[in-house]
Amino acid sequence: MFKQEDAYQYALCMDLTPDHFQFAIIDPKQKKIVHYEIHDIVEYTRDGVKSLLDNPYLKHDFATYCLSSGENRNTLIPIDLFSYSKPLEIFKLNYPEPIDDLDYNRISEIGIVNIYEFPLWIKSLFVIGFPRVKIVHRSTVLLRGIFDQPTYSPKIHLFVEKEQFYMQITEKSKLTYFNRFDYKEIGDLVYYVLFVLEQKEYDQSKFDILFYGQPVEWITQEKIQDFFSSKVKISDQNEKGNHFILAKQLLCV
Repeated sequence: MFKQEDAYQYALCMDLTPDHFQFAIIDPKQKKIVHYEIHDIVEYTRDGVKSLLDNPYLKHDFATYCLSSGENRNTLIPIDLFSYSKPLEIFKLNYPEPIDDLDYNRISEIGIVNIYEFPLWIKSLFVIGFPRVKIVHRSTVLLRGIFDQPTYSPKIHLFVEKEQFYMQITEKSKLTYFNRFDYKEIGDLVYYVLFVLEQKEYDQSKFDILFYGQPVEWITQEKIQDFFSSKVKISDQNEKGNHFILAKQLLCV
């Protein structure tokens, strides 16, 4: 149980999207969530989000602070190549203009730089509210989280939310695929996953499929397993399943 007087021993991890703001108070030694809240976003504006930061649980003095957020558009590039290019030039190779408010994170453990769009108003709001906050893109947290666990045997990692999901494929401790998809129903998700495997000429039966992210009514091991020949795995631990993106922020501070 979280006690106010012990806040200095805990990490405050926050996640913001146009749909929701969620946060967790985490014991960094045990890597366990001791308090969690999620709130719908009524107005995805500075004032609309600022009102959610008046929560009394956010007013304590924590050991560390982290926020994951950002726009959906991001691109990955090897660290060696990044040294010879500018972020905007690289981003233009993958996305049309207008391109706004670019930033990047180095993910040294896998030799990749993540370049992404991140609204300045979000940075400003959270830096003022939490001067010691570490701000990273959501995909950076996902990548670091995925490689914080065994990745040698072939795996498909699906971070699923209400209308979007990230798909990552790892094999022999390397990232072999990364992308984000919009979807409306389970059939869309299954189609995209199978299409990617077909394009990459992967044998689905050799891969485990791991699900993370906010629960959707059809994401149960019994229901989703029927759509894949791969073995589906859904952790019953919040830190490794539903609240993966919050718990893995500990790797970013």
